[in-house]
Amino acid sequence: MSEAELYETLVKGFREVSSVLDERLSTLAADPLLAELALRVESDPDSAGVKKALLSAVDSRTLSGAAEIVQYFAYRFRRDWLRIEVEKRYLECLTNENRRLTRHYERMLEAFSVDWEDRDLFPSLGEAQ
Repeated sequence: MSEAELYETLVKGFREVSSVLDERLSTLAADPLLAELALRVESDPDSAGVKKALLSAVDSRTLSGAAEIVQYFAYRFRRDWLRIEVEKRYLECLTNENRRLTRHYERMLEAFSVDWEDRDLFPSLGEAQ
């Protein structure tokens, strides 16, 4: 699969995850979709297509499940490049005193911790460890 195809597959999958979260209001319902997407990137979570797709989720103001998607991938893969990018946006929000977005990025950053309390909301994360 090319980088462009991987990017398109992930973005489409992220939209599906958001739709499930909107309809079912449950991370348990979205977890299988997230696990399937994670399997697609498992061999190279640092590829350009993966980075581009995840950063589009981080920056999205229209993807309703953006925080949950980033949290899932942050906890599962714990990539430094993703943490650094989320931290940059978080610090920018602190500087601009944008409290709503500050909390949005805080939620994402929490998921980089091995002790992330909300990991139980995604059962497949326990299986992947």
